[in-house]
Amino acid sequence: MSKIGMALVVREMNFNFGPVMIRNHFTIAVRSFFNSKGYSFINVAGLAVGLACTILIFLVVRHETSYDLSQSRLERIYRVETENIKEGHTYPGTYTGMAQALRTDLPEAEVIAPLMQRGGKTMAAGALPAGSYSQEKKNQRPAFRESVVFADNALFRALDYTWVAGNPAHALSQPNAIVLTRAYAKKYFGTADVLGNTIRMDNKQDLTVTGVVEDYPATTSFPFNMLVSFATVKQIDPGFEDNKWNGWNDNFQVFVVLKKGVAPEQLTGRFESVVVKYMGKEALPDKRFKLNHLAEIHYTGNLGGRSANVGLLKTLSVIGALVLLIACFNFINLSTARAFKRAKEVGIRKAIGSSRKSLIYQFLTEAGLVTLFAGIVALVLSVLLLPVLAAALAIPLTLDDDLFTGSTALFTGFLLLLTTLLAGIYPALRLSGMAPIWALKSNSTVRAGQWFSMREGLVVVQFTVSLVLICCAMLIDRQLDFFRNADLGFNKSAVITVGLPDNKPEKLHTLREQLIRSAQIKDVSFSFNSASAESNWMQAMEYRQGPKVVQVKTQMKMGDSHYFDTYGIRMLAGEPLKDSDTTRNFRIIVNEVFLGRIGIDSPRAAIGQRVYYGDGNEFATIVGVVRNFHVNSLHQKIDPTIIQVVPNNFYQAGIKLQSENASAASIQAALADIEKAWMEAFPDQVFEYSFLDETLAQAYQSETRTARLIEAATILAVLIASMGLFGLATFTAEQRTKEIGVRKVLGASVGSVVALLSRDFLKPVVLAIVVASPIAWYLMDQWLQNFEFKISVSWWLFVAAGSLMSLIALATVSFQSLRAAMLDPVRSLRSE
Repeated sequence: MSKIGMALVVREMNFNFGPVMIRNHFTIAVRSFFNSKGYSFINVAGLAVGLACTILIFLVVRHETSYDLSQSRLERIYRVETENIKEGHTYPGTYTGMAQALRTDLPEAEVIAPLMQRGGKTMAAGALPAGSYSQEKKNQRPAFRESVVFADNALFRALDYTWVAGNPAHALSQPNAIVLTRAYAKKYFGTADVLGNTIRMDNKQDLTVTGVVEDYPATTSFPFNMLVSFATVKQIDPGFEDNKWNGWNDNFQVFVVLKKGVAPEQLTGRFESVVVKYMGKEALPDKRFKLNHLAEIHYTGNLGGRSANVGLLKTLSVIGALVLLIACFNFINLSTARAFKRAKEVGIRKAIGSSRKSLIYQFLTEAGLVTLFAGIVALVLSVLLLPVLAAALAIPLTLDDDLFTGSTALFTGFLLLLTTLLAGIYPALRLSGMAPIWALKSNSTVRAGQWFSMREGLVVVQFTVSLVLICCAMLIDRQLDFFRNADLGFNKSAVITVGLPDNKPEKLHTLREQLIRSAQIKDVSFSFNSASAESNWMQAMEYRQGPKVVQVKTQMKMGDSHYFDTYGIRMLAGEPLKDSDTTRNFRIIVNEVFLGRIGIDSPRAAIGQRVYYGDGNEFATIVGVVRNFHVNSLHQKIDPTIIQVVPNNFYQAGIKLQSENASAASIQAALADIEKAWMEAFPDQVFEYSFLDETLAQAYQSETRTARLIEAATILAVLIASMGLFGLATFTAEQRTKEIGVRKVLGASVGSVVALLSRDFLKPVVLAIVVASPIAWYLMDQWLQNFEFKISVSWWLFVAAGSLMSLIALATVSFQSLRAAMLDPVRSLRSE
């Protein structure tokens, strides 16, 4: 090599990373960006949407996976959960006797912290001694409907709390003590200096404020604003059993802090001993207690009221990656498609001594510039869409605390770098690899076939992703329609539910008398909960027939004589309940599933049979059988169910309206009558109501949110893919301008030219339909396994999705094809 050539090589090596070369690369990148405004717009728009989608999903996933991770004892905190072995289902709640049992029988535990949640409590600031306030002053006092949690001081040794006032060692030691968060202290008293003040609960129990703690963080499974001492429970509910082993509720949970060095796997034997000691050896095949780590309870039922769906988080992550990927594919396709326009530039650069490395830097700089512009647009989109996403997912995401943070900035920077490499590395390698002699030929496309094959493959991937999303969105919507229209075995329409702050017979009698006077109300029932509810009361029952004993885990439904008429539950045999069925030996009604479990085939044969509560002597007599109805959501099987009259456990009123298709005016009239009756029965309580059908729909919030997210992702994926296809069609039409002119001169019609140009682009779409259909079928079949009651995957769904995608692609391509076919052939045949 000559000295001059060697000097040029050394010079280029020295300046590849120098300021001059960087400025040169940047200048050329800016010039290229603005010289191809149409392609630049498509690339920026596609990448911006993909980047914004990825950033927003990152914020959601980061938030949902960070719950409780800041607890100082995180590695040692577990929740005791109840597993039904035969069902293969684990419940977050446990028996009320568990806390004391573990204090006695689990020396490996450092702290035992029981928690019990009760909702629907009317709370007001200041005591109301009898006769000390006028009714007018009572009405002026602010009162709120709250959920309270009963706990003891062990909670403060298990979880981290920052105390504003009070002593954590004694704050919940005595009855009638309450600890507030700072926000709630200000809500009720206007200040955080509230020690010694009182909060009145349900207008009958005065609670003294013994402590104030700082507000809880957004990422906690314990968002408790009111902590009441456990010693208070007996005073407000004399029938509460704190050592019960024959029934549990998920609202009672026990947390354990293990001593250092103790692993949960070491305690299997301990928990088996608890089963044998307190429930009997015969319970071992069916019952198991297990420890679930604190970091995991956000993904299962918890007292905080909201859980993350692991499947939804995985789906979101995959969707974000796919949307960004197809946006990168647009960049790759358009860059390689435009290769012949850059061919002479590449040839000249190589002829004057540019190395392949220098060209790679140049094209990566161009990709980085496009990505930078896309990142700016993506940030604007994220600011605009974050509130919408937070509301749709019911997640407390904010701009200051989530988007504008250091970790988000690091992630965004990494994402921009990754996107630059994903979108730019292949075009950079392909363009820089062109031989100078071939590159300098006049618009030669000898190697175009190879690049077209690559582009065709990327188009197939883009439309495969879009088709899978379309199929998934359509099937999820069908499943949700099935949920909405399924026969639940009872009538959920025109039923208003209201929580009962007091279940004394005289109070309920007053309320009923007032309600049935309304012309808008058909019937009223008092019960533990609705015919279908997510909060369940599970009870172990036994059917004894000689030496044979059948144990059945049963869901208890407690309601009055109006329960079946209010909810439209159909009797199959026997007689309905009576309000007088409250003696010790209960009269009960069971469902068909319960009969199947105890081995009775005929509903009539069950009448008069006895079933026992647990392994004791207390029994109930079956007086009726009802048709199966869905006591849970359609995610689960129908439980064996017993309905009985237990007035002490009536916490809800179900009010059936006269018309199931009531007008807005009649509904408002009914609500006015209900509130008036309520205020007469409970003058010092807060009135709140809900419609049963809306409450039941909340059980499918996760699926509804998944559907909306997939629909949004589908729109974005199809939009990005269509933009890319539009760009390719535009470029192909430009590239084949002379060919089109020749064909038209020789007599080709506009239709034949359009068909010619469109055919090549529809081939990858058809291939995408073939590839996407089995993938979508598999994914949806797996998703449907989450439901006990579900639809089937129909073949026509894939035909409909494929047809829709073909129409979108045809409309996208035909616009440019028609435009090219309509050009004057004289203009098309002009010399370049």
